[in-house]
Amino acid sequence: MSVKKRFFIGMAIAAVFSFIWLLPAQGSEAQIANEIAKKTNGVSIDHIEMIDNHLSVAFLHTAAGEERELYLERSLFSWEAKKEFAFTPEGIHDPIHLAFFNSPFTGEEEFNAVILRVFDKEIDRVEIVKGKKTLHSFKLLTKAADEKFGLFRTDSDEIYDAEYIAYNAEGEVVFKNKLS
Repeated sequence: MSVKKRFFIGMAIAAVFSFIWLLPAQGSEAQIANEIAKKTNGVSIDHIEMIDNHLSVAFLHTAAGEERELYLERSLFSWEAKKEFAFTPEGIHDPIHLAFFNSPFTGEEEFNAVILRVFDKEIDRVEIVKGKKTLHSFKLLTKAADEKFGLFRTDSDEIYDAEYIAYNAEGEVVFKNKLS
């Protein structure tokens, strides 16, 4: 085989490997669902939300009826489960529930994460406010028939001494509560 032919074959092989290396893992819900099915047993997936092109949260129910949320991060060729939490709604009487934890995502370990669950379908928007400053206005996403949620990550500790305010579609305050 001539040197020129070997060179072109080598270049073609290098191009294929470069393409594969640069090819990101698919961000589809189907791929995430397949990864969850491989790593868990007997769960039903209620909702998968893409946070951005490489971060996701999945809401699951176990065979025992327990609600769980699974945080996933995309690696080069697949999705990796970063952290899993259980959620027990018993004893929650407010139309809104906030859960605080350290962000499970790579490079965000020092960030505070807040997951907001909304149990009142009248609530359209929720803000976290400290004094006159709005720390975050949640974009509420639909998780199930009558449930909404929002996820927020920040490096600020002000969220622990703030007020959360829920509004309906007309902009009227529906619920208000101080966090501290």
